Amino acid sequence: MFALVLLAGLVVGVRALIYDSGLADVEQVEVVGTLTLDPATVLAAAAVERGTPLAAVDTRAVAERVAAIPEVAKVEITRDWIHTVTITVTERVAVALAETPEGLTLVDDTGVPFRPAPEVPPALPRLVFGAVGPDDPVTRAALQVLDALPESVRVETRTIDVAAPTVTSVAPSVLLGLSHDRLVRWGPPDRSVYKAAVLVPLLTQKGTVYDVTSPELPTVRR
Repeated sequence: MFALVLLAGLVVGVRALIYDSGLADVEQVEVVGTLTLDPATVLAAAAVERGTPLAAVDTRAVAERVAAIPEVAKVEITRDWIHTVTITVTERVAVALAETPEGLTLVDDTGVPFRPAPEVPPALPRLVFGAVGPDDPVTRAALQVLDALPESVRVETRTIDVAAPTVTSVAPSVLLGLSHDRLVRWGPPDRSVYKAAVLVPLLTQKGTVYDVTSPELPTVRR
């Protein structure tokens, strides 16, 4: 019985020390991992009040608020005892451009349009089909192909178009627009690594249309 009373008193004492004494209150909120995003934007979204007991900080709620920033791909919130909350963010990286109701927009590798493109857009491929989004199978097909392209082909890629599946075609069909008015008929996004390997030597030949839909029998149309 005495042991239980002693234990209860210890718990109350520890709680008072952590929550009520001010010895373990938040004095600093650090933002780590920002590259283009203003840390002040992250701090404002996190809304962690200094003077709050560190143990009382709802890290899940803070993470949800920071994750709502369009440029944030991932976020981790940690308590660094005894006075610091650290917010580690991973920013979205643009891999393509797309026209949205808000204008030309940067798109990351998961298909999320996350920020208006600058006045002088980066030299990235443009997704020229309909609405772009992470849950859209057409978007996923385009990005799967883009991810498979070697850098030598990626820098030459100007547009990516995708025909949605039809009754006769169960998979999306991808069409790449390259520099110098060249087209690449990619077909479905399956076997993209193999198709990319076939395409590289194929592009050394003069032509206007390069077809790797069937990579075992690629063709070049002049």
